[in-house]
Amino acid sequence: MADLMAEHRTVHELIDREESASFSEVRRYLRLPGFSDTGEGIEKSALATLDYLRGIGVADARLVETEGNPVVFGTLRSKRPGAKTLIVYGLYDLTPVVAEEWSADPLGASIVDAASIGLDPAIGQVLVSRGAHNHRGPGLATLLAVEAMLRTEGDVPCNLIFVIEGEEEIGSPSLPGFIEAHRDELAGAQGAWLPCMYEGADGTMTTMRGFKGSFWVELRCTGGEWGGTRDGRHLWAGHSAWLDAPMMTLVRALSSLIDDDDRLVIDGLDTLPLDITEEDRRDADELRAKIKANPAIEAAMRKGLNVARLRRGAPLEDLVERFMFGVNANIQGIVGGYTGPTFYTMLPGDAAARLDIRFPRGTDHEELTGLLRRHLDRRDFGDVQITKSYGYPAARTSMDDPLMTAGRRAAAAHGVGVETWPMYNGCCPASLFQSLGSGMPFSFAGLGQGERPHAPDEYIHLDAVNRLMHFTVSHLHAWARA
Repeated sequence: MADLMAEHRTVHELIDREESASFSEVRRYLRLPGFSDTGEGIEKSALATLDYLRGIGVADARLVETEGNPVVFGTLRSKRPGAKTLIVYGLYDLTPVVAEEWSADPLGASIVDAASIGLDPAIGQVLVSRGAHNHRGPGLATLLAVEAMLRTEGDVPCNLIFVIEGEEEIGSPSLPGFIEAHRDELAGAQGAWLPCMYEGADGTMTTMRGFKGSFWVELRCTGGEWGGTRDGRHLWAGHSAWLDAPMMTLVRALSSLIDDDDRLVIDGLDTLPLDITEEDRRDADELRAKIKANPAIEAAMRKGLNVARLRRGAPLEDLVERFMFGVNANIQGIVGGYTGPTFYTMLPGDAAARLDIRFPRGTDHEELTGLLRRHLDRRDFGDVQITKSYGYPAARTSMDDPLMTAGRRAAAAHGVGVETWPMYNGCCPASLFQSLGSGMPFSFAGLGQGERPHAPDEYIHLDAVNRLMHFTVSHLHAWARA
């Protein structure tokens, strides 16, 4: 393993010499707003990402317009005859922030004491910013590592196709169309990689062989001939004694979807032929045993998430299977009615809820849409409409695939062990790349510590950018020769 480091010593030396400059550049990138839910800052973020891609030497880098936000797209060819081709997938958009819940400016890229955001004081200081961990920090660190390789060695070991989208945080609605439109350019790749910072406090790197599929759906109930007001406007609350209320109807509909253990119970869900393999089960058993044998794993997890306990006080090992293989639902938000500073006795004429449902292989968002509609209709919730829905299937890669092997070899070259999860409850559009054919492997791997994506006080350790840059060099070379 040491040869991965020794053979490319000059690249690693340059990365270390310029660690401060690389870290500062990541902080500058993090300060740019770029929220795909509202569109704020998206154009500037796309152009900044394009400038970074061109700046490292991707001559054909360009913005590709879609029905939504543009994709930053470009290729970097290796000089090696017969070099393999890897898609480097990323995103420049950010998840929303609730600023009052943050301990520091969400776009300030501030360096703060770890203890000030509820972490172990022994960590020292951390960088707090939206996008630090997910996903601008890892994305730019990878580009800077590629630039270091070109500056010292004049080449990269494999062809790289960069696909950096601006809608991942809202479910990648335009990515399927982009991939189909560029099928000829993408289909020749032998793998796709989402660089990340997934090194744990226990000194291991977590990789995922699989990602859940996603089903994003909005349910809405508006007054009409069925009940409430015909035009959907509100009334005095006292009329609730003799009128059907849209908000109450929506709440009852939502209640029918979830049982007392917060499990999704849509009719027909239990008959779906979910695709859980023997390899998946074996990996899960090994992971549960490791967690049970080392209580520090759960303790570190709760500390990082700033939670006192896990679901209903259960130990982590008892929840792992549900996390990995369950069809899990979350209500993102419910809107409707009066939410002002005091009270207003109104009967809302319109209410909506947005959900995300995560599922393993064996179904897709279109099938789940049909199940959901029939479930509601059977319970006389025909007036609860499915007004928005989209998603993508789940994805899986074999543990023995060369791309997975390369991640383990690269981590080992830096003295880091690897823990592999067969399926992760996170959603990633890996399956969209796998639709290009031949079961394209997809990897989620990288060094550097951080946490709290999609939450307040998202952070990375101060050495995370440097560690992922080193890993990127080793990872690309390991995969090129695998």
